[in-house]
Amino acid sequence: MELKLKQPKSLSEIAKLIAVDLPGDVAALEKIIITSVSTLEKSAPGCISFLSNPIYKSKLATTQASAVIVAAEDAQHCQTTALISNNPRLALAKILELCAEVQKPIISSIHPTVVIGDNVQIGANVIIGPYVVIGSNCKLGDNSELKPHVTVYDNVTIGARCTIHSNSVLGSDGFGYAVNNDGTWYKMPHLGGVIIGDDVEIGSNTSIDRGMIENTVIGNNVIIDNLVQIGHNVHIGDRSAIAGCVGIAGSTSIGKGCLIGGAACIAGHLTIADNVHITGTSAVNHSLPTAGVYSSGFPAKENSVWRRNVARFMFLDNMAKRIRELEKKFKINETMVGYE
Repeated sequence: MELKLKQPKSLSEIAKLIAVDLPGDVAALEKIIITSVSTLEKSAPGCISFLSNPIYKSKLATTQASAVIVAAEDAQHCQTTALISNNPRLALAKILELCAEVQKPIISSIHPTVVIGDNVQIGANVIIGPYVVIGSNCKLGDNSELKPHVTVYDNVTIGARCTIHSNSVLGSDGFGYAVNNDGTWYKMPHLGGVIIGDDVEIGSNTSIDRGMIENTVIGNNVIIDNLVQIGHNVHIGDRSAIAGCVGIAGSTSIGKGCLIGGAACIAGHLTIADNVHITGTSAVNHSLPTAGVYSSGFPAKENSVWRRNVARFMFLDNMAKRIRELEKKFKINETMVGYE
């Protein structure tokens, strides 16, 4: 599939726009006209493409694109004109903004099906899609957008330039209960709110619970994927990224610049340091006080290998006991040999 540019541009114009190095004769490159954006494999003359993931490097030799955005170390493998960037993915983002498909309204727009509660403050150039519900005492910052069917409970603040995608719920009650003397559940009131910073994007079908006493807080420039659950009183630091199907239990604090891979689960009442990377499907049940990459879980294997490994796993405890017994016996024998 090709994405058409709103207007064809010369390669030199694009290079200036995305601030990349353009080797060769600039006059000659003025004659190369780019009309669309495409992947390496599906490109044709007139397309500009990109390499941001090394697993596609082999496609550089066969692509039909007129130009490719690459890192300096990959330029030698490119058989067409290379635009050298220290951040090809960022360069691609800027080119995609030239495509007609990403145009957005620049004036406020509130669909007539929207329901808005009391004492709601809505900033300039806010877009609110069909069937959105906004509770009382909420604030929406300038240039933010709520896609169709978003639900915002009472006492939620959304910063400037935020995008909330369809069917997400902000400010629902947290999962907090006490136990009655007869063993039944007694619901804890959740009287806090949700505060979302500026430049935040939240994917579809994501839930962010309100705090019990204090607020749940999402920092500035945080990006959250689809189907993420964020519990009550969670704090997420600026510039963090959370992939799909992540679950974060209540009262956990996540630092700035953290990356949390898909389907990771994080227990409650933990502290995660700045610049921590948790890989996909990891289970975090203790605090991570130091920056770094953390992993757990088991990667997919061929079924027969997996079944054998699981069978052996069931015997690990017995094996550990036997090893300890052998170690003790070895130490005794070593002592006896010493006395000889």
